[in-house]
Amino acid sequence: MSVSLAPEAVVLDTVERYFDLLQAHASVREMYDAVLTGDFETGFAGGRMWEGESGLRDFLEARSVFFDESHEILQILGARESPRGSLHARTRLRFFLRGREPGAARSDAYTGQAIHAWRMRRDPRSGDWRVAAQIVEGFALLDANASRLFSVTDIGLET
Repeated sequence: MSVSLAPEAVVLDTVERYFDLLQAHASVREMYDAVLTGDFETGFAGGRMWEGESGLRDFLEARSVFFDESHEILQILGARESPRGSLHARTRLRFFLRGREPGAARSDAYTGQAIHAWRMRRDPRSGDWRVAAQIVEGFALLDANASRLFSVTDIGLET
C-alpha cells in the first residue's frame, strides 16, 4: 500500500481531482465514485464537520450558492505516509468563489487563502488514491465577504 510516486505528486493529483469535481458541482454519487472514500469527512478544525454520505449531501447543499469557483494549490506544507498506509498532507491554496443568495439582485465574490489538512487512502479495487478527509485548519488574506462567510466555523458556511 505504499506510495509509489513521490507523496507530493500523489497529493497534487488527488487534491486536483477532488476540486475538479467540487468546482463542477458533481453529485454525491459522482464524488464517491471518483475520488472519495466511504467514510469521507470535511469541515473546519475545531468547528462544523460533515461526515459520510448525508454529511456530504449537506455540505454540497450549503455551498450550492457558488456558481463559479477555483482553487489553486500554492504550497504543499508536508506530506507523509502513515504506517497504516494512509497519506497525510497539508496544503495552502488560494480560492475564488462567486455566489448569489436566492433572490439576491447580484452575485458576490469571496477570495482568500486556506490551509487544509488532507487524509488520503488508496482504493483497494482501483489502486487510485482517494480523499478520506479534507479539513480547513485556517485562513489568510480573506476579503470582507470571505471573512463574513467563514467567520463562525462551528456553523460552517454563513450562506
